[in-house]
Amino acid sequence: MKNFLRFFKNFTQEITDLDPESKKVTFYLFLTYFFVLFSYPLVRSSTGAIFYEVYSSEQYSLATFIGVLALMGMISFNNKLQAKLGVHKLFVFTGFLTILMLMGSYSMLLEGTKEMAFVLFATKEAYIVLLVHTTLAFANAFYPLGLFKKLIGPIGAAGSLGGIIGGQLTTYLAKSSDFGTEYVFYLALVFIFITVVIFYQTHNVDVKGLGTNKSITPLKTIRGVKKYVGLIAAIVALSQFVIFIADLQFNLIFEQVVTEKNARTAYLGNFYSLINLVSLVLQLIILPYVLIKISLRSIFLFIPLLYLILVIGGLGFGASQLVVVGFVFIAMKGTDYSVFAVVKEVMYHPLLSLQKFGAKYITDMFVYRLSKATIAFIFAQLAITEIPHIMKYLSVVQFVFLALWVLLIVKLFQEQKKLNHS
Repeated sequence: MKNFLRFFKNFTQEITDLDPESKKVTFYLFLTYFFVLFSYPLVRSSTGAIFYEVYSSEQYSLATFIGVLALMGMISFNNKLQAKLGVHKLFVFTGFLTILMLMGSYSMLLEGTKEMAFVLFATKEAYIVLLVHTTLAFANAFYPLGLFKKLIGPIGAAGSLGGIIGGQLTTYLAKSSDFGTEYVFYLALVFIFITVVIFYQTHNVDVKGLGTNKSITPLKTIRGVKKYVGLIAAIVALSQFVIFIADLQFNLIFEQVVTEKNARTAYLGNFYSLINLVSLVLQLIILPYVLIKISLRSIFLFIPLLYLILVIGGLGFGASQLVVVGFVFIAMKGTDYSVFAVVKEVMYHPLLSLQKFGAKYITDMFVYRLSKATIAFIFAQLAITEIPHIMKYLSVVQFVFLALWVLLIVKLFQEQKKLNHS
């Protein structure tokens, strides 16, 4: 306990001793991450409730697949645009495009074009990936490794805190007779705008390798580290396969148990607040200490083993109960948002600044969503009828993915040794 307290005392002193520019950047990065994840429960809960007013969970996999196709196009476009505009103007562009897409598709939905529900769903899936990982890639490029390992957890905790508060605000507004789901939706657009304004305050910071260069895009820079990036991408894909199945299990039960639109919005607001609470505790209290004291390899291996325990426990206590599948999903998603996300960010640090953006375009944006689209497309072809039986089959599939995940982690750290020696 004394070592733990001494660590945080030294950590606080290290932050206090930062130069004025680093303090300014740190302040705005914390605020950016807070507000981008503050907006997400409002966007996700409101668009989710609106989507289920038009379609059912049977179209959930198809909606996810369509969303990934749109995101793939945005990644290709943003990769080229970043070389011309730079990181900050690209962030502004992405934020404003998100607002316009959400407003336009919802207006058309109200006019009777029900297919716009898919556009709403796809936009909320895409914007959070683009804004979150642009912020994290910038932080990764700005900080030296030692400071980054100490700060990435607290930065994530700021986002989790934003998600918790945003989730509670969502629940309050959805339950209120004076507001409701539509009010939550429009308020979310305001906070996306605020996020864009805050991040742009760091635009005067000079980070080596992040200037505009029309001939070199982020994706071109990763050619020499393709195997390393590919292994991270494969692990990201497997993590999303496992998480998607848990998400699908939850949605299958959720649709049956909670049937009214505002009740769904309120329930989801609380639900995502719990996910962010788990992330907050892990990121703020546990990870800054653990990342310094325990090897990355051990932490990385811990994640699929924890998921395995959760899946087995979920089957044992009742895979058809909302409280059980909800608990498993909260634990998995909370760990995914915190431990997995943070360790993965540290794995990018051996790369050059622009390579980090290129790697994140591949892994955290393209592969992250492509893997989700792939498994979503597969399950979209299946007729899910007998829920108790399908829940057991889904868990078996998760076991297979988790075993492959462990094997790839071993390969990844072997490749990292080669990268560090080169």
